Amino acid sequence: MEDKTKDTILKWIKNNITYIYFTLAIIFILYSNSTFSCFSVEWNKVIEKIGFISLTSGVFAGVLKSIQFTGLFKEELNKVISGSELLNNRKDLPELWKKISKIIYTQKFPEISDMIEDRILESYLQTKKNHYNEDIIISINIHELTDDLVISYCQTMEYTAILDSENNQSFFNFTSSLTDDKDLEEINQLISLQIDGKELKDSIIPEKTQTADKSTYSITLPLKGQKKFKIFQKMEKKYSLKGENYKLMRFNTLTKNVDIIVSHPENIEVSFFGIGVVKEYDIVHRDIKNTISRRHRDDIILPKQGFGMSFNKK
Repeated sequence: MEDKTKDTILKWIKNNITYIYFTLAIIFILYSNSTFSCFSVEWNKVIEKIGFISLTSGVFAGVLKSIQFTGLFKEELNKVISGSELLNNRKDLPELWKKISKIIYTQKFPEISDMIEDRILESYLQTKKNHYNEDIIISINIHELTDDLVISYCQTMEYTAILDSENNQSFFNFTSSLTDDKDLEEINQLISLQIDGKELKDSIIPEKTQTADKSTYSITLPLKGQKKFKIFQKMEKKYSLKGENYKLMRFNTLTKNVDIIVSHPENIEVSFFGIGVVKEYDIVHRDIKNTISRRHRDDIILPKQGFGMSFNKK
């Protein structure tokens, strides 16, 4: 039998399987109860049962084919598999994410797929963070840049921290580093830290970490009891730019809507650049002298992304 003929026969059987079940069922049931049967009573009962089983299978096959044909079965199955209700009840969403992403990345980059999964899940999707920041206003007022490239400025930040809808607690984290130049009296002073208008500066003891060439100060405070918190922070800083005439600022959580205003003296050139952002910052307020204004809208800034500035004397 040629392959083409064989395929045609198999296709016909597949398309008519319901009718085949019914026909066989009727034949088995009628034959086992007719006077033409040449089998014993016991075998006739067996044949009759086979007929009823075939009849039942035919009904099921017919119903299933009808449901599949109308698309109802497929539609309902998709609702179950991809519906948010089912996903919300799963306790293994990080593992599920890894399984899905592994299928995506293993085909393209099998050697680094594990690292890609971990980086996206831990650094960008932030499963361990319970809030994001919104409507950030950053003001940087540069006082001076000396001939020895010592910069001094005041920086303020105000924004709204919005907690995860399913969690009632998160943490405010802030980290600042200085180069620890022994030939310079550096300043890294917290002027004000307010949460919902309450001043907390005098009750905070920053944690200090010392390395061979850097001093790092960090603050951690709980955010709990409500879903939104208004945060205001003001810092006074002075340090050397020798070896790196730039300032980098990376956000440590998901961030939405940012406005940045930088003012500087006449004798300083300041250049602004984004760090890692997909959508670039928009230029606003172009005609204000000695001022840089940038705005970020209609996109999300991910952790480790942010902006930077470079400085030069005129």
